[in-house]
Amino acid sequence: MKLLRALLLFAFLLPAAAESPPPLTEYQGRTIAQTMHWTGAEWLMRQNREQEENAALMLQELHIQPGWTICDLGCGNGYHALTMANLTGEKGSILAVDIQPQMLDMLAARAQGRKLTNIKTILGAFHDPKLPPASCDLVLLVDVYHEFSHPEHQIKAIRAALKPTGLVALVEYRGEDSSVPIKPEHKMTKAQIRKEWLPLGFAVDREFNGLPWQHLVLLKKSPAP
Repeated sequence: MKLLRALLLFAFLLPAAAESPPPLTEYQGRTIAQTMHWTGAEWLMRQNREQEENAALMLQELHIQPGWTICDLGCGNGYHALTMANLTGEKGSILAVDIQPQMLDMLAARAQGRKLTNIKTILGAFHDPKLPPASCDLVLLVDVYHEFSHPEHQIKAIRAALKPTGLVALVEYRGEDSSVPIKPEHKMTKAQIRKEWLPLGFAVDREFNGLPWQHLVLLKKSPAP
């Protein structure tokens, strides 16, 4: 009986588990898109993706250096992570974050097949990418930010994960361009990007406008709001 009372008292004294904040369906005037399900992962590897997005040119514009630590946030099954793992070299690392373990399993299998040992998979949460503080030279988000159900939480966590000189590379389908054949909720305008990111401690470092369908906006830390 004494043991039971002691266990009950111990359980009572433990702090309550923190609950995740409720997901949003809208943020700053835009509709938040649904997350792509892992069962559609093959679409990420479609043959015409390079023609539509010119990922090689996008990666070139990131000026990735050997030895960097890069987070591929919303990595899916590794379309960009695998290439970046070669660009950073053995002294660099890729932190591949996704909220769906099946995506991470597919990525890990592909990395093993290519004998890449500098990719670490991280199972993130809807409101938290689970990144170490001040760890990243670059955080890459390709067509994923518009799906975040907790955008403000994620932006703040990304900021905390950046090194002082680190950058965020935000790639989104152009919301200003009606000829881009993507649903409106899966696009963003430059004005919307600035509206959401700049008040939370970011400034635009540079932009690249040469991709077929997407914006590439690079953001750096500004003084904390």
